[in-house]
Amino acid sequence: MIFAAEESYMSKKNIFVVEDQAAVREGIVESLNREADLNVCGEADDLPRALSAIPNTHPDLVLTDIQLKTSSGLQLIRELRRLYPTLPIVAMTMFDPIGCERQAMAAGASGFAIKQEGAGKLISVIREALEN
Repeated sequence: MIFAAEESYMSKKNIFVVEDQAAVREGIVESLNREADLNVCGEADDLPRALSAIPNTHPDLVLTDIQLKTSSGLQLIRELRRLYPTLPIVAMTMFDPIGCERQAMAAGASGFAIKQEGAGKLISVIREALEN
């Protein structure tokens, strides 16, 4: 017999977060971990760290900023799409949302969020990408 708490735990989706700004990343992680159906399984601040950690964390979805300090989130999306063709990827940005969204979707992103829209919208985009 599975109890409700166990069932909820078993159905959590693991999210890997790639964001170079520590305070922003911490806020995103905290927001996602408050959700009953989401769990942050790992985080990184750049492309090389993400690519080395993702295989060990087995995420159900990767959330990445498009503009990283030492690398490009678009490059990460293309590389993840090559390595994990079915892995959902949500791109996020705070700059030039229209141009960035087109670039992210062309690179292979499953969804797109604008940071200024807040945690609720980001979580909605994540859930939508997980469902498709």
